[in-house]
Amino acid sequence: MQKFIVSQIKAAWLAVILLSGFITPTAYAFDYIKDTAAIGAAFMTHLTFHEIGHQVVAAEVGADSAQMRFFTMKDGKFYPGLSIHENVPEDSRLPYAIGGEYMAGHTFEFALQSYRQKPTTYNRALMFFSGTDFVWYTLLAFYVYPQDDSYDPNSIREETGLSKEMMLSFVVAKALMNVYRVYNKDAKFIPMLRLDKTSAAFVVRFDF
Repeated sequence: MQKFIVSQIKAAWLAVILLSGFITPTAYAFDYIKDTAAIGAAFMTHLTFHEIGHQVVAAEVGADSAQMRFFTMKDGKFYPGLSIHENVPEDSRLPYAIGGEYMAGHTFEFALQSYRQKPTTYNRALMFFSGTDFVWYTLLAFYVYPQDDSYDPNSIREETGLSKEMMLSFVVAKALMNVYRVYNKDAKFIPMLRLDKTSAAFVVRFDF
């Protein structure tokens, strides 16, 4: 599953790079517009990959009736991105819920590498969105919509039995480790998520 997901990221990433090449204002007066467009493009890149993560896992575990929507309403709530599937197997609910953040982790790694080669506004914004999104998402889910299982953090907590405090600790720790990696090129560790069709794990990989 992980090789398939990575191949999808590479294909989408190439498309993003090609499209971003068209944003080339020729005057200083357009710098603000360029930066705003770059930040918007980075947000949409992150959001799209997040939802693709759910789609890929759903396809792998045999769910059907896939729907992926952006800037939509459901049950009176606004969602920037929303993936809906039917018949997700009971023992695959955890990897399905984590699929979006799993993909965001890969997006962050691509953004980090790209930023180090070329520190553009787009790459910087993409690092920010993919590296911190799950912190804000978790806070929103736990303390604003704690009963809504359409929010991934609530589903993850329900499946794992983790307390709000324990899960938030993992989420914040992962984000802080990535912040450290942004400012320290010699960091030898990578916080990451691993998943298969029935399980998921938070691990830290050390390179010696």
